[in-house]
Amino acid sequence: MIQDLYPHVYHNEYHPHEPDQNDFVLFYDETMLYCKSYDRFFTVKEAGEQDLTYLFSIDDRSYYLGLQIPENGYAVSSAGIRTMAAAENRFAAITGRQLAGWYHDHRFCGVCGHTMRHHPVERALECTHCGKIVYPTIMPAVIVGVLNEKDQLLVTQYAGRNQNHYALVAGFAEIGETIEETVRREVKEETGLDVSDITYFKCQPWSFSDTLLFGFWCKADSSQPVVPDEQELKLAKWADREELECPDDSISLTSHMIRMYCKGEKHYGS
Repeated sequence: MIQDLYPHVYHNEYHPHEPDQNDFVLFYDETMLYCKSYDRFFTVKEAGEQDLTYLFSIDDRSYYLGLQIPENGYAVSSAGIRTMAAAENRFAAITGRQLAGWYHDHRFCGVCGHTMRHHPVERALECTHCGKIVYPTIMPAVIVGVLNEKDQLLVTQYAGRNQNHYALVAGFAEIGETIEETVRREVKEETGLDVSDITYFKCQPWSFSDTLLFGFWCKADSSQPVVPDEQELKLAKWADREELECPDDSISLTSHMIRMYCKGEKHYGS
């Protein structure tokens, strides 16, 4: 998945320090990442003199956020980030975008409106007036693989999107519920199905939407009618392996789970 960088090691400890000339600088606007060229970031030396914000490190190289986009920056979309050849570049680019968006959205205090500043010892922003502290936005959500007694997989397609590839039931956790209750509620709301045997599978940081995704497998009886929520889905149905096109990558947790099912790999139960 996108966070799988081996043999590289991601370090998110917050230890701001003076950049080395060969460290990397990431630049963003509202929609794009700007690189030196596709799949190659600007170095500190190439970025020129400007204020930089420490983000994280991968192996021994640090990554910084720059605000003054170089005139010769090569624009890369979110879809382009997903197809970068180097796994460490994909992960760095999208994780940096999440942090860049958080910094941008919290320039001013939500309580009193005064300017925010970097906290001196942790990854947080602190109001210069009232002392309000804000941490990076991370929203919990679920990806749910629902199987029936015929070993069919419940697949969906989102309403209002041009893509025709299949997805799984997914949704954000609500206030006051456990993550397992999120699974039950989302499946019921989106498809009308009651589920049982909810089993945690794997999680994934998904910075494209500021989320931490929790993958679950569960069971549902095929005698229940599948009733898609038309506000959310244009399709929800049971599918056999033969009906599905196996995803050609496992960058996302959804693709990873569908790929496991298509290949008949052990994915649930004993």
